[in-house]
Amino acid sequence: MNRRIKRNRAVPIHITLAPALLDDIDAQLSHKMSRSNWIRGACELKLGKDVTEVADLTSIQLVNVLRNRANYEGPAEAILKSLLQVLSKQP
Repeated sequence: MNRRIKRNRAVPIHITLAPALLDDIDAQLSHKMSRSNWIRGACELKLGKDVTEVADLTSIQLVNVLRNRANYEGPAEAILKSLLQVLSKQP
């Protein structure tokens, strides 16, 4: 008998990330959060899939979404960078 294969099962892949990027990702995660789920969510956001509720995002993630949404320059970019720095320093 043949087993049915689920079409939307997760497929393990291997990617290479810079250590600084990996550190930034890990800084976003709490002890029990999954790095794979975080990266999957980031990919879905980048691809424009609206799968994450805004209420589920941290303040830092919201600022990063704004920074990635448009090519901000000048005062807007400075304000977003400052906000990100302030949020990053909070416990």
